[in-house]
Amino acid sequence: MTPRPPVLWPATGGTGEGGIRRWFRRPVPSEPPLRDELLSIEALEGRAITLAGSLTLDPREGRAFSVLPRFANNGRVLSRAYMDLARDLAAGRFLSAAAEWLLDNFHVVTEGLSAVERDLPPTYYRQLPSLAVRAHAGHARIYAVALELIRHSDSRLDEQQMVLFLRSFQRVAPLTIGELWAWPSMVKLALVENLRRLADELMYARVVRQAADTWLDQAATGAGAGPVDLPSPLAPDFAVHLLHRLREYGLRLSGVRLALDQHLAALDTTAEDLIRAEHQRQSVAQASVANAV
Repeated sequence: MTPRPPVLWPATGGTGEGGIRRWFRRPVPSEPPLRDELLSIEALEGRAITLAGSLTLDPREGRAFSVLPRFANNGRVLSRAYMDLARDLAAGRFLSAAAEWLLDNFHVVTEGLSAVERDLPPTYYRQLPSLAVRAHAGHARIYAVALELIRHSDSRLDEQQMVLFLRSFQRVAPLTIGELWAWPSMVKLALVENLRRLADELMYARVVRQAADTWLDQAATGAGAGPVDLPSPLAPDFAVHLLHRLREYGLRLSGVRLALDQHLAALDTTAEDLIRAEHQRQSVAQASVANAV
C-alpha cells in the first residue's frame, strides 16, 4: 500500500502572516488493514502449512498477554468512530459506503466485543501457547493463525475455509485443546483488529474532507484576490473532495479548478483518473468492512 501524504489541517486560531492561514500536519494511520493476497481454498491450505513451520513457541508458560490491551483500545476507537460518523449522518454530511456499513451494523460489532470479553478472560489467554518470534512476540499462537487467515481472505470467512486452515496447520504443528477452544474468540479478536484499522482509515478520510471543506471556504472568501495556492503536499482524497465540492461554486472558483487541473497534469494524471481511483479505493474499503461485519 502506497503511503498517503499527511493531511494539512488548518489551525483554529487566526491567520498567519499575509492573511494566509497556517496549516499543520495531521498523521496518517500507521497500520494498514489486514489485507494481503487473496488466496483460494487450496492456496490457503499451503499457507497454513508454511505458517505452522515458521512459528516458534516461547518455552516459558503464561507469556501470552500483549493483545488484550490492544483489544480494549480497539473497542474504544471503534466506539468513537461510530459516534463521529453518527454525528455526520445527523448533520447530513457525506458518508462513504464503508462508513454506512459500520454505522448500520455496529450492534454486531458491540456483540462481538462483548462475546470476546465474556469468553476469553485474561487469565485463560495468558495460559495459551505464545510465540517467541519477534513479529509476534507475546501473542498467542492461535491468534497469529487467526490474523493470517483474515489477512489472506480479506475477512471473508466460511466454515469450510476455517476448518481446512486449522487442519492444515495441525499437520505440521498440532494445536492444544485450549487453543481450539479459543479459536472462535481469536477470530473475533482478529476481525475487531481489522475493523479498527479500517475505521482508522475512515476517520483519516473524514479529516481530509473536513480540511478540504475548510480550505475551500477560505478560497471562496478570497476568490479573485490573487493566484490560487494549493496546499502542499496535496493528498489525492483531498483533491477528490475539492473536485466534488467545486461543482457547487460553478465559475466563481474556476481559478481553483484550473490550478487543480494544472497540478494533476504535472503529475501526469487527470481529475477523472483521480476520481476513478478514489471510487475504487472506497469500494475495496466497503467490501472489507462488510466482510468483517
